[in-house]
Amino acid sequence: MKDKREARSTAASSPAEERRRQLGVQMVVRYLAVLRTGKAYQVGNQVFRSQLDALYETIAPLLDEFGEVVLVSLEGDLYLNGVRLPMKAGNLRHFDNLMREFARRRIAGVKIVQGLQPDELESFFGLFLRPHEFTGTPLLEACIAAGLDHVQPAVHASTEEGEETEEYMGDFDEVDGGDGHAGVGGEGTAPDSERDDPVSSIRGGAHKSYVIAMHGARSLLTTTSLQEGTELRHAKRVVQPLIDGAFSSEPVVVGLSILGHHDEYTYAHAVNVCMVAVTMGHAFGLDRRALADLGVAALLHDVGKAVVGPKIVHPLEEFTPEEQALAEKHPGEGARLIARSTVLNPTTMRCMRVAIEHHLTSDGKGYPKGESIARASLLSRLVSVADCYVSLMTHRSPLGRNVTPYDALGLMLGPLNRRFYPALLWALVKAMGYFPPGQLVELEDTSIGLVLAPNADDFYRPHVRLIVLADGTRPEMDRPIELRPLPEGRRVRRALRAEEYPTFEPLKRDVNEAGPATPDAEAA
Repeated sequence: MKDKREARSTAASSPAEERRRQLGVQMVVRYLAVLRTGKAYQVGNQVFRSQLDALYETIAPLLDEFGEVVLVSLEGDLYLNGVRLPMKAGNLRHFDNLMREFARRRIAGVKIVQGLQPDELESFFGLFLRPHEFTGTPLLEACIAAGLDHVQPAVHASTEEGEETEEYMGDFDEVDGGDGHAGVGGEGTAPDSERDDPVSSIRGGAHKSYVIAMHGARSLLTTTSLQEGTELRHAKRVVQPLIDGAFSSEPVVVGLSILGHHDEYTYAHAVNVCMVAVTMGHAFGLDRRALADLGVAALLHDVGKAVVGPKIVHPLEEFTPEEQALAEKHPGEGARLIARSTVLNPTTMRCMRVAIEHHLTSDGKGYPKGESIARASLLSRLVSVADCYVSLMTHRSPLGRNVTPYDALGLMLGPLNRRFYPALLWALVKAMGYFPPGQLVELEDTSIGLVLAPNADDFYRPHVRLIVLADGTRPEMDRPIELRPLPEGRRVRRALRAEEYPTFEPLKRDVNEAGPATPDAEAA
């Protein structure tokens, strides 16, 4: 049947379609060659780059002629720009292999548009070659976060009347849906069934959002990117998954204290502050457009450190007077850098203001000196609280390594409370709960658990993964027990410090990387 269909198709082919088929077959072979090489060599290696260049040379004439290249798998065949590629004995193995690679990543194929450069194609394969991390929509989101505008996965393909050959899961340039209005309280968000389930994405979704945001932060906050220009639309794409997480009650700060000690501390700090600020902003009632501006401003709040950082050699506790003066200049330098790096518009102005104001405090001990937090914007105040909370938890010093999420929250509500407005501290509590995510706790029945997310209905009954049961035994690692949330009658008795549980840090790491709990393990 397929041979007859192929014969009819070939007979009816126009020269343009036949050329498309020939180049399409070449593209399949070149694409697979890049994948094979990428599995044996690192992306960027000279051998890998030579195969990538060969693929690019195959794609270039297609882009010149058609403006775009859409290669998708559909119903057991491969299509290039809507034309089915001929499957013959000589290329059957190649076709099958590529369709398996697409299926493994839960995508239909790939779309490439005019303007593609080899470096962008290389970045795409850097993500494509990590199917254990990115599949389906998360792969698309990671590409968007990395600023890959000219090559992205096609998540869905269809032959239905009225549908496009390839369908995308949305571009994040405009978070208000493009109609000029942003819905207060979640217009355009996930379905009610997902939004109302506060644990729907505890099972690894938060970690994926974090990884995607880390990729985006890296592409936005490198010195080269800042000097060459920052596209705030790319920044909005980076923060969009975090905003979606806030509306779906996703525990965006799971593993925060671990991830904050990442080697790329600068990027991790920016993403962590963004996560906390967006979660607070949602608790404060901001709509999606305001949350987008808040997220971008939080992501860029410390860009001024790229200017003053190279001139500072000592850690914070050992700053010289000159280094302290330099550090206090980073808010102004950040605002100048943002102004120089992107087009001036309302979002840019809000980001500049947050960069300047995020170290102001109500007790007058912040900087720039002489400025009052009373004149700061709401976004600046939210970022200021989030920045302080994250800094307390992830400070790169012996003292910082001993601060638990519960300690950080206690410091914010206790000794440091004069620096911040009470309403903002309450937003922090609503976002984090009394026992923040990542905190080890003892329950009233003496069992021990790790907090995954707060419970808005009762802060003493958060969502918890049990580590030690009441009888002293430990659950099997492959069958974790999660109580989402703690049931009535089981409440947290107290927060535990790291020294009270010697395996605290390895334990948190195991929980952060363990992934979903099995269905059988959901009941205690």
